[in-house]
Amino acid sequence: MQKYIKNIIKNRMIGGYDLNLIAVVGISTLMLVLRHYYRLNIDFPQANELIYYLLIPLAAGFLIFRDKPWDYGIRIGRWKSAIILTLVCLATMTLILYGASKMPEFRSYYHRDAIDWPELLLATALFMLAWEFLFRGYMLFGLEKSIGKSAIFVQAIPFVLLHLGKPFLETLACIPGGFILGYVAYRTRSFLPCFIIHFGIYAMMIFFTNY
Repeated sequence: MQKYIKNIIKNRMIGGYDLNLIAVVGISTLMLVLRHYYRLNIDFPQANELIYYLLIPLAAGFLIFRDKPWDYGIRIGRWKSAIILTLVCLATMTLILYGASKMPEFRSYYHRDAIDWPELLLATALFMLAWEFLFRGYMLFGLEKSIGKSAIFVQAIPFVLLHLGKPFLETLACIPGGFILGYVAYRTRSFLPCFIIHFGIYAMMIFFTNY
């Protein structure tokens, strides 16, 4: 029995089904549901996201398959490509965001009466770190083991759906945006550039719609 279980874990197959795909899809979906319905009463910035989106998936990957953090993109990766792609994405988005910030739909959604920048940036950084890990780390690199580079497109589906309720054009733009961020992670072998890009996009939108 022990040998049989070891073979299942090693081959990541059970009863003809891809155990790796089941685990990654099941765990990531479960985390999204739990974060929505069961908020943790922990006095730490973005504790819910850090636990549900980052710590639990990492722990699950290790306990089930003995995967290490770097197997899910927690590493520097191809840093030259990361620098180039990050700068290109942020430079391109600067112009797009500036134009979008003049639209009433965006201004009404992102305008703040008062902004505590240190608090906002810290909370946003922690949130984006956990968010990007779930999609461009755990899901992308986890699913890559089962479906290859097609994982770039699969991870974009829940990413887009979680933007429902935001301005329509933003949610619509998340479809190609999700593909692009997925490609960046896949190309650089790290989710960290996606974290920097996403964090930068949000910070610029807040700045442009408030000043």
